[in-house]
Amino acid sequence: MADDGFFSACPDPELASLLSKLPEAPKIHTDDLPSGRIWFNTVFTEIYRSIQRKQLPSEETYVTTDHHIPVDGGSILIRTYRPFAPDGTTFPLFVWTHGGGFVFGDVDMDDYYWRILTIDLQVAIANVEYRLAPEHSFPTGLNDAYAALKWIIQNAKSIQADPAKGVIIGGQSAGANFPAVIAHRAQKDPFFADYPVTGQVLQIPVLLHPDGTPEKYADRLTSYADNYDKRILNEGHLRDYFGESTSKLQCVTETDPEISVLFQPSFNTLPPAYIQVCGRDPLKDEGIVYGEILEGSGVPVKVDLYPGVPHAFHLMFPTSQLALQLDKDFRAGIRWLLNCPKHAV
Repeated sequence: MADDGFFSACPDPELASLLSKLPEAPKIHTDDLPSGRIWFNTVFTEIYRSIQRKQLPSEETYVTTDHHIPVDGGSILIRTYRPFAPDGTTFPLFVWTHGGGFVFGDVDMDDYYWRILTIDLQVAIANVEYRLAPEHSFPTGLNDAYAALKWIIQNAKSIQADPAKGVIIGGQSAGANFPAVIAHRAQKDPFFADYPVTGQVLQIPVLLHPDGTPEKYADRLTSYADNYDKRILNEGHLRDYFGESTSKLQCVTETDPEISVLFQPSFNTLPPAYIQVCGRDPLKDEGIVYGEILEGSGVPVKVDLYPGVPHAFHLMFPTSQLALQLDKDFRAGIRWLLNCPKHAV
């Protein structure tokens, strides 16, 4: 969907009255992280999960397993999902990293959704619980996600996945930063010569540090300042999240391409991408511009824009018409990636 500028930021009529009843968000969400994490993992995500709970398929139709895998300096949890099927049946692989500003979230956040989608899409899914900032500074979460992708490919048979049928990586919000970076990393890693990443799903992605604006696109990247909803997500929140993520580093380079993906030197060899963008989101412009960069580099890309809605609106208002459309498009986007031929390099 094309970005229509001003009109994409005009409040969606269905949500306008609901949003007007919400209080203005606090200046930061990390002043009491233990309490904030409890709130995020229960109150915030429960609205979304309560709707999905009613849609869960029968437990006899799928298999879910928790795997604790070693990573540098510790271990992480990967929860996998696959349709119940006879031995010998295999499925494409989809690897996901949750949202939460690098500081919130866990595998339970999207757990019900993957139980539903493993059946609907007939894919094997790996849901990664990377370690969170500020306890684990950048690039720990990114490296955890990268290690998880390699581990699940190496152990694909254990969940009846077949990387030859497709390896799609995806994430939401801050969690979408990881697959965007990993798509680049994997191009240079011999490990992926036989198991290439075949698609990437970037849902309302974080693709730039607030101070990492490429000069070439400066006039296009204005949504931090003029396109946000103060009750949901604003520039101050994003600066806070990035500050927590990099708080233990001696020197942070806002233009590091493994933080700010638009600074990567090349894009033409990347796998096809599906991107979802919200119209009243400070992250809107970077998602739109990244889609244009990929398209201009010859990468197959689809971008869906949801006008008039704030960041992560579908988690708070999951029964709204645009949230239902976002869900429908998300599933269609994965199907498109599974059927998208590898583009010529």
